[in-house]
Amino acid sequence: MPISEPIAYRRAALHKEAQQWLLRLTSGTATTHDARAFEHWCGQSPAHVEAFVQTRRLWENLGPAAHAWMARERTRTALRSEHDATSPRMSRRAFLGAAVAASAALVVLHPPLEMWPSLSDMAADYRTATGEQRELDLGQGVVVQMNTQTTLNLRKSSGQVRGIDLLSGEIQVKAMAAADGPIPIFAGGGRIDVGVMAKCNVRCDEGGVRVTGLDGATTLHYQGRTALLETAQRADYGNGRVSQVAPADIEVTMAWRRRVLIFDGQSLSEVVHEINRYRPGRIILANDALAARKVQARFSLNQLSDVAALIQDAYGAKVTSLPGGIVILS
Repeated sequence: MPISEPIAYRRAALHKEAQQWLLRLTSGTATTHDARAFEHWCGQSPAHVEAFVQTRRLWENLGPAAHAWMARERTRTALRSEHDATSPRMSRRAFLGAAVAASAALVVLHPPLEMWPSLSDMAADYRTATGEQRELDLGQGVVVQMNTQTTLNLRKSSGQVRGIDLLSGEIQVKAMAAADGPIPIFAGGGRIDVGVMAKCNVRCDEGGVRVTGLDGATTLHYQGRTALLETAQRADYGNGRVSQVAPADIEVTMAWRRRVLIFDGQSLSEVVHEINRYRPGRIILANDALAARKVQARFSLNQLSDVAALIQDAYGAKVTSLPGGIVILS
């Protein structure tokens, strides 16, 4: 029996609303008010939750499809003749098909909720998934530890690694005695030279780049400015500025290598932001007072599935669990 028009229209409307919510929550400008409104929207009926789940699944399925479409388009572009310039305008069906493909390409470039690797991530020489850590032995006495959600490329010449391009994420680089001179790391428009027998930690995200000296001497260069970092010193750069060299807590900086996160006086909003790097899905804070609470805690990366319950116990937060690993704290 065909679905009645009122029901069909209602389902279509719910899916449209779900798409709008997905875009809003992943826009980078979502507020705690948005999170509360989203929680209210999901609580209206199971159909609302199901619409969001199906929308999320659609975005996931579009990811690989868009990647394949873009590969085909590159081939077609290479073979396209001058005849195309004089051909009639595309039909409505062709236009709609291109629009759908373009939308798919967009979500590959900017995947919502980081549900799959972006196009640049997939093209990188090395990358780690959410929660994954990896060791790279580059030879020549250079070892790289990659943290979660990290992508990098290698600069090679004559079969030898000459540098590391850190596109996003966090790495620790150790240059042992066999290393042939400083190992350059390029990140966020700057250059970091790791001296022989030295070790440093580099984190690159939307806020800029933080470099922490863990052992030996590390030098950073950014827009004509230079900073020398010794053991237990750090500096940040980005947006045209380089910070003053400051003391660094090596235990906190290196904690991820032991699969632990250490927080000492950070706000809960900062803690949740960090946890979201390691945990599939997304934790959303929907309470400004809760977000401002200070946190002193250690979390095992192997037990982040329990973190919402721990926050609930410690701060009396209300926890709403939604499909896709989305948790709202209010």
